[in-house]
Amino acid sequence: MQIIGKIVGINTSDGMLNLSIVDQENAPWNLKASLELPFQIGHVYIFEVEKNYKERISYTVEKYQAVSDLELEERDRILRIFFPGSPYSLEESKRIVYDALNNIENKIVHDITKALLEANENKFFVYPAASRMHHTYVGGLAYHTIGMIKLAETFIMNYPYLKKDYLYAGIILHDLGKTKELSGIEATEYTVDGQLLGHLVMGALEISKAAERLGYGNAPEVRSLEHMLISHHGQPQFGAAKRPMTPEAVALWYIDTIDSKFRVLGEELNKTESNHFTDTIGVLDKVKIFKE
Repeated sequence: MQIIGKIVGINTSDGMLNLSIVDQENAPWNLKASLELPFQIGHVYIFEVEKNYKERISYTVEKYQAVSDLELEERDRILRIFFPGSPYSLEESKRIVYDALNNIENKIVHDITKALLEANENKFFVYPAASRMHHTYVGGLAYHTIGMIKLAETFIMNYPYLKKDYLYAGIILHDLGKTKELSGIEATEYTVDGQLLGHLVMGALEISKAAERLGYGNAPEVRSLEHMLISHHGQPQFGAAKRPMTPEAVALWYIDTIDSKFRVLGEELNKTESNHFTDTIGVLDKVKIFKE
């Protein structure tokens, strides 16, 4: 018998793990499993269980598979059952992001961006963009990227001195390090590397490694992309290693800020009745916004 479920509690008794889970219909189950198995609260698994008839009916885990180990499409489908998801489907998200990638004409910038996106695709399109501040749902990282792509289109129209190749590449790559900074959508937490290095530095390091693999190590385009990533938080107090010092780096900083703040504002307004204030909004310096 197969059960797909999210673990909501774990304890031990009778020399076994007792797993409290909820299935796809939010129905509760109690499963027994070996103490040696590495189950985690908040994670989703596919369980193969055997029904036992003793004093009372129970279910013992015979086999299991973590949903995080599934192929991208199936993982996205199952995770959206147990967690909130982006308004865009996986297919839509991939189409929009890859369309932006294909709009990059500079070969060096395109090749580096393509190599890194493809290498991280399995996580990029299902990960959240943060653990609690913004885009904290399945596909949130890609949704944040898409929001920035749409803003960039108008920036490029209004400010023709901006180099679209760098801006599109910077947007696609700027939070790619979050696939290593965060543990994923299930019980999201910061990894050790995420806490010690952060996604700005990890992303810039990935650009450097990709450039070396592709034979572009000394190209000025590499330096420009690295600068965009290490500076995209704008200010040192917000984690930037350098202040933005190219037009595209400045644009990336503001576009990132706009999308992260206004997306959260929209979500809070949707939860607020007319003629009332929202709750305090962390990304807006903890102010309340009045909904007329």
